[in-house]
Amino acid sequence: MQNTTRRGLLRSAALAAAALPAAGFSRQANAETSPQFEAIYDVIVVGSGVAGTIAAIAAAEKGARVLMLEKLNRLGGTSRFSGLNFACVGSPAQKTKGVKDTPEMLARDMQKVSGGFGSYELALVMAQNTARAEKFMTERGVRWDGRLLKLGGHSAERCLIPEGDGAGLLTALWAHMKTLENITVITSAKADEVILDDAGRAVGVEVRTNYRFDMSDSSEESNKTGRKTRFGAKRGVVFATGGFSRDKAFRSVEVPFLAGVSTTTSEGATAASLKTLVRAGACPVHLMLYRFAYALPTEDMVWGMMIDPATGKRFMSEGSSRNTLAEGSLKLRLANGDRKPFMIYDDKALSKFHNMNRIGRSLNGLNGIDGTMYKFDTLEALCEHYGADAKAVAESLKVYNEGIRSKKDAFEKPLERTGRAVEPLTETGPFYGIVVSPRLNYTPGGIRFDAKARALSMKDGSPIPGLYVCGEAGGGLHGAERMTACSMPACAVFGLIAGEEAAAMNPTNI
Repeated sequence: MQNTTRRGLLRSAALAAAALPAAGFSRQANAETSPQFEAIYDVIVVGSGVAGTIAAIAAAEKGARVLMLEKLNRLGGTSRFSGLNFACVGSPAQKTKGVKDTPEMLARDMQKVSGGFGSYELALVMAQNTARAEKFMTERGVRWDGRLLKLGGHSAERCLIPEGDGAGLLTALWAHMKTLENITVITSAKADEVILDDAGRAVGVEVRTNYRFDMSDSSEESNKTGRKTRFGAKRGVVFATGGFSRDKAFRSVEVPFLAGVSTTTSEGATAASLKTLVRAGACPVHLMLYRFAYALPTEDMVWGMMIDPATGKRFMSEGSSRNTLAEGSLKLRLANGDRKPFMIYDDKALSKFHNMNRIGRSLNGLNGIDGTMYKFDTLEALCEHYGADAKAVAESLKVYNEGIRSKKDAFEKPLERTGRAVEPLTETGPFYGIVVSPRLNYTPGGIRFDAKARALSMKDGSPIPGLYVCGEAGGGLHGAERMTACSMPACAVFGLIAGEEAAAMNPTNI
């Protein structure tokens, strides 16, 4: 028989959290109770990726009793599988190297690729707080691998790489969380509704504990598992629930061609929490925007040549932005019988990649859907593998190299990146090939929020008291294209702000 007492629930939550190999939490059941709520905390954080983890730590270190809820049976969300490159203005690495950079420069860089949709004001707040977020994470165990990169779209060397990528960063933060006795973690707990008081303030969440997430139902609407309960929040509720890349039905309502696109996000990245927040009166924004990723870093596609297997010819600049590359390759597939284009590299081109770990994973077949890179001794062998005409590809390679040497590329590809020149490819081998298959890895749309991470009302645009959003749950920051290495600072900065602001709210009597 299921134990439905408060003590039993919290004990089960503690045991479930302690069983997680990446976290290893021990927890104290220190919440209050009331007739209305099974347990009452100061701050409730929904979601356990980077944004949620930092929000929970920040609130707890301000003295708040914090409850973290995660609908899956493990922590981390999409952050756990991400590289989490971190654009940071004023980092120790920049200061050591003497890099000249300002928050305004980063915000302007983000604005340039936003298509006019992004918020410069929010981007500036993010940029102004990146050094503070870096310090916060470093002091709590996060380590950086020593590189300082100028990635695609950035006007300065400012991008840091965490040791161990997203998993390593989260493991460090979770180790720190283990030392904080005023954080309770419950996994397999889905937040269905935000509870508002008569004045419209968020005072808790209605939750189903022992929830069994069903990966076959991306909408989650038919999944009725779990036990309903209510948790109260005296100070604030923070939603850090990620995006909706996995929700094929929802994402394709306004953008039909997204229905069949693969994604590398966590299986829990559905629109369920977005709908919950809308029901609470929060305003959604930019739901028809999207962002693609690839098996290899977009900024490193510039070093190679991309070929249409149906013609053996190039069809666009390999140095285009990630969304332009996606749109170009997806439209090509609509016209060529759904044949995926492929990249050609050589050894010198691979040596220019900023992330050698990704190359290693691709060469060893460990880089996910369409993520395997193959090595070929001859161009003929490469073309046979990808079903392209070898003579046509050889001619394309000759023309491509001539254009690179003369600095007059036929598709006006940028011939320099991160201070290094694009060079001609070998015409004798060996060659490396990988298909270009865009993956939907980020949804810029979410709930409108302000500089204090407060969710904004659909009714009049004012902040909803006690309700905060951060990370991919928030929308309006990035616009039409999120610049590389800017998801992590958005999650870290606004997670930090949300946790601090929620903890600072005057407590309500519930």
